[in-house]
Amino acid sequence: MFAYKIVMVGDFGVGKTSLVKRFVDNSFSEEYLSSIGVSMSKKQFTSSSDVQSTMILWDIEGKTEYKPIFKQYLTGAKAFIIVVDLTRPATIDKIQEHIQLCLESSKDASIIIALNKCDLEIRLEQSLQELQDLSPNILSVYKTSAKTGNAVNEIFNSINENVISKI
Repeated sequence: MFAYKIVMVGDFGVGKTSLVKRFVDNSFSEEYLSSIGVSMSKKQFTSSSDVQSTMILWDIEGKTEYKPIFKQYLTGAKAFIIVVDLTRPATIDKIQEHIQLCLESSKDASIIIALNKCDLEIRLEQSLQELQDLSPNILSVYKTSAKTGNAVNEIFNSINENVISKI
């Protein structure tokens, strides 16, 4: 069984923990679940090529004043999920900064951008293609909702298939 690390990156309150909970436990809570430090979850997969693997999800806190520690959390990741909150444009404006931080830790890692809270019907200024074009490391950009489950399984399945294809 192959195990690998995925790191959830994004500002506080964007829904990183909620996406993980929806994916791992198929649950959602309306209460704000603030992460302190890092929490880890595991999910087992069988890829389309019948490779069994374990995804180890690192859900790191969104407060970036602890960047030296934050960078250590990123080390060894095979992929990153950058999560932004569609209701907070400032989080979208920081996508490039998050990409840079991820690539400093692992220049070959794959990145998925999760535009979270799409159930709230917010209009996005940039096109999905513009966001996709920010880096060649970006596999895809998804509009997600931890509340409804929209595209949640897809982002994690996409990463799993990508990581497995590289081994």
